[in-house]
Amino acid sequence: MAPDKRRVERMFSNMRLYEARNVIFSLGQNLVWRRYLIREVEGKLLDVATGEGNVLRLYRRGFKVGVDIAMGMLRRAKGNLLLVRGDAENLPIRDATFNTVSIAFGLRNVPDKLAALREFNRVLKPGGKVLILEMKVGDGILSWLQIPYVAIVMPLLAPLFGGSVGDYIYLFRSILNFPGPREMEELLVASGFTLERFYHFHLGSSYLYVGRKVGEVRT
Repeated sequence: MAPDKRRVERMFSNMRLYEARNVIFSLGQNLVWRRYLIREVEGKLLDVATGEGNVLRLYRRGFKVGVDIAMGMLRRAKGNLLLVRGDAENLPIRDATFNTVSIAFGLRNVPDKLAALREFNRVLKPGGKVLILEMKVGDGILSWLQIPYVAIVMPLLAPLFGGSVGDYIYLFRSILNFPGPREMEELLVASGFTLERFYHFHLGSSYLYVGRKVGEVRT
């Protein structure tokens, strides 16, 4: 089942201590994964589903803009960042503007992932890069441990850190249903990219996909 866009917007706008919880529940690994993403960025960066602007603050080598559908997240962003409220499936950005588009832990919340990837292609310059950092449980060496941790332990602990059980049940379902590497490559190809490589972190719980724009997409 595709995510409900209005529910996603409302849920993330109301989330407090979101980044702190992510650091705690990932045992700090999400900070490491984001740094791998930053190393891959080239030139002007558009960070989609930017949240509180964590990726933007890490990138210091060029012009950068963040887009997010949840106004509450953007309001909590700290620092002098250029932020725009917008939908990943219909970006408020001109064609061929950026060298890199990134999305970290956000594509799973987009109902039409192919439409979003085609939008990423549209706003990228020829030869531009797309970087997708996302979680996927159930296919790693330690899936027997990952699934109960994300499905049971995290929802039960969420209220201790200002979260709700319902939010983390949604989180588990979105991670479980997210496409694996083969499906992600198919989506990238269908949206005008080639998959150059992917990084596989934490024995299966997270992936960083590195794609390159090879053509325009006609819709």
